[in-house]
Amino acid sequence: MIVYGDHKQMQSAQLVRGSACKAAEHIADMPSGIERHAALVGLFIRASELVQGLADAEFEANGTDRNSPQRIAGANLLVGLARHVGRSWEAGFTIDGPVEADVPRILAELECDGDILTGSAEGYAHYALYPESYFVAARQSGLDANTCVIGIRSIGLGLAAMVAAAIGAPAPVSVRPTGHPFRRRLAADPELIGGWMTKPSARFAIVDEGPGLSGSSFHAVVAWLQGLGIDAGRIHLFPSHLGGPGPEASADSREAWRVCQKHTADFERTFPAGSAVPTLRNWVARTIGSTAASLAETSGGEWRRLHYHSQDHWPPVHRGFERRKFLASAGREKWSVKFVGLGEIGMHKAGTAGRLHDAGFGPEVAGLCHGFLVERWIDGTTLDRARLSKEKVVAHLARYLAWRAANLPASEPGASLEALADMAVRNTSEALGERRAAELQNWFSNQASPKNMQRVEIDGRLHPWEFILSRGGTLIKTDALDHCRSHDLVGCQDIAWDIAGARVEYSLSDAATAALCKVVEARASRPVDANLVHYYEPCYLAFQLGLWSMALRSGDDREQIRLAAAARRYTAMLLRFLDTQGHLRPFEQDQSSRRSISASFSRMAATSSR
Repeated sequence: MIVYGDHKQMQSAQLVRGSACKAAEHIADMPSGIERHAALVGLFIRASELVQGLADAEFEANGTDRNSPQRIAGANLLVGLARHVGRSWEAGFTIDGPVEADVPRILAELECDGDILTGSAEGYAHYALYPESYFVAARQSGLDANTCVIGIRSIGLGLAAMVAAAIGAPAPVSVRPTGHPFRRRLAADPELIGGWMTKPSARFAIVDEGPGLSGSSFHAVVAWLQGLGIDAGRIHLFPSHLGGPGPEASADSREAWRVCQKHTADFERTFPAGSAVPTLRNWVARTIGSTAASLAETSGGEWRRLHYHSQDHWPPVHRGFERRKFLASAGREKWSVKFVGLGEIGMHKAGTAGRLHDAGFGPEVAGLCHGFLVERWIDGTTLDRARLSKEKVVAHLARYLAWRAANLPASEPGASLEALADMAVRNTSEALGERRAAELQNWFSNQASPKNMQRVEIDGRLHPWEFILSRGGTLIKTDALDHCRSHDLVGCQDIAWDIAGARVEYSLSDAATAALCKVVEARASRPVDANLVHYYEPCYLAFQLGLWSMALRSGDDREQIRLAAAARRYTAMLLRFLDTQGHLRPFEQDQSSRRSISASFSRMAATSSR
């Protein structure tokens, strides 16, 4: 089923370079500490986006990966920045002052005419992948300067620079595997690794995040090297984990993974307790102003233990989409600590979190510490266990969604309506068969083009267990930052997506849905297209069906039961939609229903004004 997606956008290379130059200037004035180190890593990530984007532009023009003066200069820039990051890490974040003069000089000399394709690297944005970890892994690998380092673009190019800097190797080369996601291939000039092939003692390091579902990117580079006569015993892999390729891996990919040496360092090995390098506990303690802070991990759905008395009431979790989370305690004070992203994306989410709190929808924000957002822990009852009338819930949803529609315009792309429809048809086909998929395809083809579509940073996750009714009676939204920037297909959409999600998750009638649309429209001072809500509904159902069905591939027996129940629920709702679609226009009913819409709107508007 289709669940994952990758949202890229074209940006001016000059603008990307300009933002990197400004970041370098800002670092020069910062005192030593975790904030300066985080800013340095942010600069490294931004420069990596620029260099990989320029390399990809050359690849598109040439049809193959080959060396060029521009690529060599970019790789040298990244190795220089990687050394800065490595030194800052080794010194426990005690270094201050500007970056070396070579950094702004090389940045200025890069040819940045035209646009490049950029996007948030998944590991940095979602999976708590720290470039410092590759520095540590390389230091512990036993490799030395006699190593040809190869980065797999996009994120692998910057990570390869970290490896090269750690072992004193020459600047890395990079490649872009292409083709089907599960069967990647390389188009690379052998001269890319030039004289390395004539050095029998040389070793080769392949660097990337992953492996993912198939491990085909790693395998593509291994196969390319072996085709050039490099024995597998000389090939070393630097992945982000040692779990191996996923269920879509070919036999050749699994064999390559088995025979090649692998080196990795997780977060705990990178920032270990008892070393000169401050740990996450130290970062959080400094942020909340308490040296007595302790941390307990709540990742992978463990947060449910804090909100539910019995596992029988636990909601399902998709561990693949769970971020690293911790509960920080300092006396009677408790704080939620969640990974939200390194560099610009983390800072953006922290800013959004502060605005959500100021508007009354989110927890109090203590601060951002090198990718982790610290917010006050909310003691209370999750909405799925709270006794709150549907009318009050819908009134709160109206205020919340209207605020997002008015205040969070999208700066990043999301899936097109055509892509969402294709996903819905594909997932329906796999779950319900070709006949029902054809019905849905026909339904989409008969829908009018939506009007006034305005992309915003949607919530994307309005399930009842995502809200907490505090002890003071305030309804607080948790995890309100990530889902429009998650590693999935949807991305930023019109607020109508969240209205469709609310309709599904709270079983809203046509009257209640129409009332919700009207209140959002009035409070946000922008139109809400009921036809777009209607269009989104089967897309939302099919996406949720795919999400929970895919999650069934992992989890213990009790989790499997919860996941299967979620998948069945969305399957049943999608079937109901298909069975009733076409009988009524969206949210149009008889006269009594229209009176109900008017009454609901009046009640919600009155509640919203308080």
